[in-house]
Amino acid sequence: MTDLDYGSRLAKFLTSQYKSGIEVELLTGWGDKADVREEDIALSDDPKKLENLNCQTVLFVKTPEEKGKNKIFMFRSREEIYSHLLELTGTKEGYKGNSPPKENGIIVVFAPEGGDEKTLLALKRAGELSHNNRVLYISLCGFPVFFDPSWKDGSGERDIKFSPGITELMLRAEGEDFTQELENMVFPLGKIWSITPVSHYKDLLDFSLEDICKFMRGLKAQSMFEAIVLELGQIFEYTLDLMTYADQILIPRESGVLAAIRRNVLQRYCGMEGKPELWERMTFEETDFSIPKKKEELLRFIEREEDSG
Repeated sequence: MTDLDYGSRLAKFLTSQYKSGIEVELLTGWGDKADVREEDIALSDDPKKLENLNCQTVLFVKTPEEKGKNKIFMFRSREEIYSHLLELTGTKEGYKGNSPPKENGIIVVFAPEGGDEKTLLALKRAGELSHNNRVLYISLCGFPVFFDPSWKDGSGERDIKFSPGITELMLRAEGEDFTQELENMVFPLGKIWSITPVSHYKDLLDFSLEDICKFMRGLKAQSMFEAIVLELGQIFEYTLDLMTYADQILIPRESGVLAAIRRNVLQRYCGMEGKPELWERMTFEETDFSIPKKKEELLRFIEREEDSG
């Protein structure tokens, strides 16, 4: 786009609207047309940029009278532009980013790479749901946020480090009362609840597929929490098997070509494991929140009101 400010705002809007499998990239000073593939759709307010391309092109025009085939009047609402783009390109409206919080069930938050965005997205969703539900946050990460000897439960009476947690619950016999065991292990974190994560990352490697499935069946059958937000770290052998039990799968949307490549690999993994439907169920969420600097700020982040920034 020659109008960079317009292009930036439109790209951000389209990213939040489009189905997760579609990438939106703003190109500035772009001149290498060899990078454009046949399946791409190129949008520009400069007709010269769209010349000699082998893909579908859409030209943004500045007056309504100029509208025509593969032309869109650019000075109107983003929603109208979005609808017109779907019509011109034959794209079906699918999953959207920044989806409203699912009010119950198991929400899995995953990222192909580690980082703050995944954890903050999981805690943000748990905090949002806690306004109307009893919410449990679970970390199945090798480097969980709340694995710190100085952290205590909300009452300050119990050292989290010495509390029974994920490992014990994961290995319970299926015939035992899962809800009762869970109730004995959880502790409050502000308005949400949590459970002590694994004490060593190798514990995650010791869990069998049967352990994982039994654990997820227990979470789905328990009656203590209306919503469960489960954060997953980097992919391991049974990640996709675990996701099949989720009612919603959230992934923080990262920008750049490397993030796009990781998403393509994830889609390929889903196909290779015979679970292509998992990719269709994944929702990519924008993560534009600031990162808390102190533990107190992190707890306030979890407890923040729905309409706050």
